[in-house]
Parts: sequence; C-alpha cells; structure tokens
Amino acid sequence: MSTPNIMTEAYSQEDWLKDIFSNTESDRSVKVAEQSLKVFDIFCEKQGQTRHEMIGRYQNWLKPEKIDGERPEPDIRSICLSLSKFTQFMNEAHDDIEINVRKTNSRMKGDIPTFKKKSPRTIQLYFGYLKSYLRKCHDIKLDSQDIKDFVTFPKNRKPARQPLTLQQLKHIVDEASPKRRALYYVLISSGMRLGEGLSLTRRSFHFEKNPVKVDIEAEYTKTKVERSTYISSEAVEKLKLFLGDVFDHKSECDCIECSKLIFGWGDNQSVNVLYEDQYFHRLRARIGKKLSQKEANGKFVGEGFFKKYPNSVRFVVNIHSMRAYFISKASMKHGETFSHAMSGHGSYLKEYNRIEDMDLEKMYLELE
Repeated sequence: MSTPNIMTEAYSQEDWLKDIFSNTESDRSVKVAEQSLKVFDIFCEKQGQTRHEMIGRYQNWLKPEKIDGERPEPDIRSICLSLSKFTQFMNEAHDDIEINVRKTNSRMKGDIPTFKKKSPRTIQLYFGYLKSYLRKCHDIKLDSQDIKDFVTFPKNRKPARQPLTLQQLKHIVDEASPKRRALYYVLISSGMRLGEGLSLTRRSFHFEKNPVKVDIEAEYTKTKVERSTYISSEAVEKLKLFLGDVFDHKSECDCIECSKLIFGWGDNQSVNVLYEDQYFHRLRARIGKKLSQKEANGKFVGEGFFKKYPNSVRFVVNIHSMRAYFISKASMKHGETFSHAMSGHGSYLKEYNRIEDMDLEKMYLELE
C-alpha cells in the first residue's frame, strides 16, 4: 500500500513579514525584521555563501542524509555554533564591508559607510527575528536550551540615561520652527510618544477644559489602549500661533480642517516619525554648531548637543528624551503610577483608570 504524498503549507518571507505586521501593527517592526535578514545576508557573504546555501546547510544538519538506511541524529550544535558566529559578527565593526545606503551628506563628501558594530540589544533583536524566520519559513526549529548552551551574546551594558536640561530645552524650542516648537511643547508637557503626538488632530484636543485634555486614539498608542493626557498652558499658547481659526473650533467639530493631522505629514505614521527624527537631527547639529560644541569621533563622545552615549550611536539629546523629561518631573511630583500612566505605560493604566478625572486635572495643574 503506497504512502500518500503529504504536502506542507508554503510559507514565504512575504508571509512572515505580513504576520509580523499583523501582530505588531508596526511598520518599524517589519523594517527591523527585514534589516535582520539583510545583516544575515552580509554575514553569509562573508562566509563565502548565499543565504540560500547557508540555510541549506542548516537543513542538512537538522535532517542529515541516511547512511546505510539509517538517519544520523540531528546536528543542532553545528547550527547553533554557526548562529553564534553570526552574533559575534554583529558584535564587531567590519571596515572592509561597504554598506549600500541612500546618498547622505557624509556620502557626498566621499565617506564610504562600512559595517558598524551593533549594540547588544540590536544583536538580540536581529537574532530573534532570524530565529523566527528560520522556524516559520524553513522549518528549522531551535530549542531555547540549545541556544543558551551554544550561542554567545554580548553582555548588554546600560549606561545611565542623561536627562535633558532646561537650558537645552530652551535652545531647542528657540531654534525650532513655530510648528515644531508647538509639537515639542506638547511632547514635553504630556509625556506622549512621538508617534502619538504626530497622530493628533484638532478633534483630539479639548480646549474648553483646564488643563486642556488630549485624547489619543487606541490605534496610535503602543498598548493599543485609548487614553487621555493633558498639555500645559504654554503648549496651548504655542498651538494658537499656527492653528489660527481652527483653534476656536469645538472638539466635536466634523469639518475637514478639524480632521487633518496637526503635526503629521501623511497617513504613514512610521514615515512621519522618521521624518521628525531626521528634522531633529538637523536641528540638533545646527544648535551644536551655533554653540561651537565639538562633535563625536572614534575616541571622543562629543559634547553638548553632539554628545553620544559611550559605544553607541545614540545621542544624549534626542527628541524621545522629551518624554523622559515629563516622566521624571511627574514622578518627582506625584509618584511613578501617575507619571507612567499619563505617559502610556500599560502596567500602570489600570491604577490610573481608578483616579477620577477631576483629581487627575488637579494633579496635573499642581505638576504644571
């Protein structure tokens, strides 16, 4: 009696990326997943193979050919050791590997970007996506204990985060355009994430309340839970400067102007966030040069607006620090539950929801 031919369900890289987006609802997660595969491609090329050839080796180790009618035990160790080489590869700079990127100012000057050492957090993130890709797309399943035994990850060193100073904030808002100035005041005084701030429309604001209440739709929060927060009277004044007549409309207004994004540029929030990050990068450099501050290099972390965290590409002064500024100030005034809940940390939201709106308004006014 013949054995029926059992076909397995096809699952492609595109299917995998679609599932990542469905699970996270984040374009950024998809881009990071794609980047993890690109870095793996670079690693494979360094080993003299293509990704297809490397995965073929893994599959042969996982399910080796029969010898004298018997199949040897799976060689999980070799797969894990190869992947350990991948993590070590990412933990080193490779000046001999040129990276194809979009044309930038540094590229136009003749500088050729090369493979940079990845942070421990990025290495773990890329490895996690690659592990998922191998399992779902190529049926290469790795046990967590095998990974623990055979794959080496660099230790995650966490330098103490440095807060924005009031003087730095003054430089930022003084140098920014009126629209960006209003955005920064909103972020600083509310604890919103940048993506949340860029999702706001006129209808998000309740200008008739004191303090002004802001509703953030669940679609744009990290926790996918709708929440409300408040903005300061200074932020309201900056909003007035460019909202004009729309400022006087009620939050329930259904006119076209009230449904438009105030700070965002298009429907793709990931692109909006990237655009604002790029703008802030140029703004930071402009302020740093204006103050004659020294830029970072291979041996120097930089100073002032050019300062970076040690062994990192992250600048100390960045647009996301505004959220941390709010959380720090709110924690000092009313404790962690209030500050983290107002800024949208899921584990604190249940406690936050027990507080009456009138009490929240009073607490915020005391903070302001």
